[in-house]
Amino acid sequence: GQDGGSGNVSTGDANGPAPYRYVWLPPTTGGLAPIDPVCDAGSGTPGQPYTLVVQDLAGNIVNMEARCVATGPAGPVLPALPPVPSIGEIWRAALRQIPPPKIGINPRPTGLTGLETWLWYEGPEELQVSTSIGPWTVTGTARVQDVTFEMGEGRTAKADRAGSESDPAARYVYETKGEYRVVATARWGADFVLTGPGLPPRPTPMGVAVLRSSEDYPVQEVRGLLVPERGT
Repeated sequence: GQDGGSGNVSTGDANGPAPYRYVWLPPTTGGLAPIDPVCDAGSGTPGQPYTLVVQDLAGNIVNMEARCVATGPAGPVLPALPPVPSIGEIWRAALRQIPPPKIGINPRPTGLTGLETWLWYEGPEELQVSTSIGPWTVTGTARVQDVTFEMGEGRTAKADRAGSESDPAARYVYETKGEYRVVATARWGADFVLTGPGLPPRPTPMGVAVLRSSEDYPVQEVRGLLVPERGT
């Protein structure tokens, strides 16, 4: 098999939920009412000691920081915080370091009906990731979880590894000749650590991202011809 086709990236909805959210909690007396300003917000500016709380998607508190928030004529002026990147945005930033996969296929350039087509995923199976999105940093390891080959005639071949030319991940037999489009979908999982404002380095669930490649693959039919033996 020679080099396969180029790939495309699909990482879900960039506007989907962020893994964390900020909540400002004002100071209280006995948990009932705000107290008077008691801290210095800088340069002698009076302030109130708010607490910056970071919560995960389940509402669990993952970090808390005490901060002095300046008070103005209309009350406390809560500092603006950068938006937390969504899981899709984090994956896209990470996958910029992962080359699109190629489809390993043999025989090439043409398949044959009744003959096994060998398939494998040409690309890294594991990568170390270190990237940033504004003030947020992402580090960790991304790994291929499994690969699915859509063979173009309504059936698929699945593998739990990438495989290689000498040790294919999957085998498939075409039953009918034709022009097919083979699509390889590699699912990536990750152990990422996200760091940002108000959030010390923290392992963050990232779900699964997808790298997808495709290429056209013609399949021919070969039939044996019975030729009677001629006498001498």
